[in-house]
Amino acid sequence: MNDLVDLKPNSAVKPKSAEITSLTGMISMFQNEWDAHVLEMHLLRKELDSTRTELSHTLYQHDAACRVIAKLLADQEVLKSELAEAKKRPVHVAPAPSAAAAAAGAAMDVDGGPGISDAIKRKMDAKSAELSKGRKKREISAGLAKEDAIKGYGSKLIKAHGAKVPTLCVDVHPTKPNVVSGCKTGEIEVLCADKASLLCKLGSDKHAGHTHPVNRVVFHATQDLVISAAENVRLWSSTSGAAIKTISTHTSEVTGLSLHATGDYLVAASVDRSWAFYDLETGTCCQVVPDTTAKGGYSGAQFHPDGLILGTCTVDSTVKVWDVKSQQNVVSFPAHGGAKINSLNFSENGYYLATTGSDGVKVWDLRKVAKMGANAVPAKHFEGASSMDARFDMSGQYLAAAFGNAVKVWQAKTWADVAAYDTAHTDVVTSVAWGQDAKFLISASLDNTLQVWA
Repeated sequence: MNDLVDLKPNSAVKPKSAEITSLTGMISMFQNEWDAHVLEMHLLRKELDSTRTELSHTLYQHDAACRVIAKLLADQEVLKSELAEAKKRPVHVAPAPSAAAAAAGAAMDVDGGPGISDAIKRKMDAKSAELSKGRKKREISAGLAKEDAIKGYGSKLIKAHGAKVPTLCVDVHPTKPNVVSGCKTGEIEVLCADKASLLCKLGSDKHAGHTHPVNRVVFHATQDLVISAAENVRLWSSTSGAAIKTISTHTSEVTGLSLHATGDYLVAASVDRSWAFYDLETGTCCQVVPDTTAKGGYSGAQFHPDGLILGTCTVDSTVKVWDVKSQQNVVSFPAHGGAKINSLNFSENGYYLATTGSDGVKVWDLRKVAKMGANAVPAKHFEGASSMDARFDMSGQYLAAAFGNAVKVWQAKTWADVAAYDTAHTDVVTSVAWGQDAKFLISASLDNTLQVWA
């Protein structure tokens, strides 16, 4: 009772205005009250509709999150089982190098390797970020050859390897007019495209050279180095021709070879259904990745321009794309109807992949391949002849391909015909390579010759 406070309200009641005492005034008052009620109902219904929409969106997000979590849990279980199986597999060990290999140079480590270290991964990530950023802002070189110029290129004959044996592969230095070629008898030569002259022979000593056909040759962009693949992988001085190192990791012939964008790492793929990652600076094999699911051996391999994924192709017509850092196969798809894939090559912008086979040249849009997986279809198929090799130029504007006995060039955006060198060779063209700014094109053939188109 002590907490109660007496209230003293005003006992005077304010009278209503005289306006509402009339019938017209009362009707107006009722109308105002009705309008206020209807407006309040409208606002309440609008707020209800907004709340329902927000609730529906929240429920949809919750359902999507549940699905993603369920998929991640399932993937986690699969990865755990694969990891358990991988731990049970024996580490791949190559046979000891032969005396000839030892004479050619110190062999690299050939055990399963310590794995691709975190330091290497960070270096690869940094290079990928640098290239991706620069690629978006990069302008096409003012010196890039125009379509009309390429269409009018004439040929100049180079009699590589004495014009006595078929040339199987070629590569052009990124900044010099130098060409390296490998032939069927295992010989390798460095030539000048401008003068059509021989600069040096690699492994002129019969004990230092390859004893099997050379499948791939690659120039190092910044070092005095040529890398070749045959029964093993060998490193050579591109000026003196001296043998530097021999890599004897694989148990069968090596068919794929690719340098990482950093220039410090190398990948080799083999008929033994494995690919290996090497650190060129330390001279060690970091990782050997066997592919137990492959029905046939590898016929080629190449790093994506950004260096974080690797493309491989097989003799049973399968293209596989790998995450290099985790060594996981992220996508696989059939490419040439069960026939051998002869080569594969990424475009510089990273969007396209060209593959070759007995049914011609196919171009794949990697953005669509990532979504379609095994059901992927080519963005373009150039039919009409068997193809042994196809390469994009460094600008990504042109695609050149060996096409039977001819060489053909297409524009890499519209896929329109640019040039067809039908009189290129008298036998099958085995390899093609672009010079800097597409100022010239090299083709090699089983007719024992090289042709320079410029």
